[in-house]
Amino acid sequence: MKVFLGGARGSFPVSGEDTLKFGGETFALLIEGEDGTQLLVDAGSGVQRLRERLRPGATLLFTHTHLDHLIGLPALTECWPAVMVSPRGGLADVLERVFSPPVWPVRLPAAEFAMPSEPFAAGGLRVSWREVAHPDGCVAYRVDEAAGGASVVVATDIEWQAMTAEEQEGFVEFARGAGLVVFDGQFAPEEYGERRGWGHSTWGDAVEVGGRCGAGRVWVVHHAPGRGDGELEGMGRQVGMVAGGVEVVMAGSGAVWSCGG
Repeated sequence: MKVFLGGARGSFPVSGEDTLKFGGETFALLIEGEDGTQLLVDAGSGVQRLRERLRPGATLLFTHTHLDHLIGLPALTECWPAVMVSPRGGLADVLERVFSPPVWPVRLPAAEFAMPSEPFAAGGLRVSWREVAHPDGCVAYRVDEAAGGASVVVATDIEWQAMTAEEQEGFVEFARGAGLVVFDGQFAPEEYGERRGWGHSTWGDAVEVGGRCGAGRVWVVHHAPGRGDGELEGMGRQVGMVAGGVEVVMAGSGAVWSCGG
């Protein structure tokens, strides 16, 4: 299994000299199995970085349908997914509203819309999910590959401190032993008090989750749009001082992970 991060930004895309290292594209992530199966998680503006690798006919998993997670869909016309998945349902209706005048002049291309009720297989990859705390609802995904023993958990929009102890423990068990955990860290711990209820976590929460679930590596993502490279590098140093035995990094557009490396 290989994982490619197309965009790590949250809320809306940004550009400028102070975003060159971590990128300004909103969230999109590509998972490739050993058999070539491709799963795209969300379609933020970061899909533009993935187009050269992405093939037509992939499966697109939506965590939720806020605009920053689907704004890149028009860039996929030459590598359009065959299946679009939302366990929460209603996906076709939402996308048809976006892909219609006067919002967008091009109609939504054909695809199968799936609302699975239980874990499913895509090639050699097994996909499961869990509801997490975020305004309007959201899911986190887990993708496991039996062939190489690889696993990745993607929780890009999650307000960890809004979840009950029982819900947190359920998520920890869901993510237990994952080789890679991709986790929302939009806020610094000291910022959270004024942003409670906004639907996002802190880098401290990401460190906690990584330690509790025994993750091999944690990518902190969904960076605030106003946060430049220097500030993110500083946060990365803070993370390194408290992460203990867990490898936690502030991930940026273009990051790559492979099982065992």
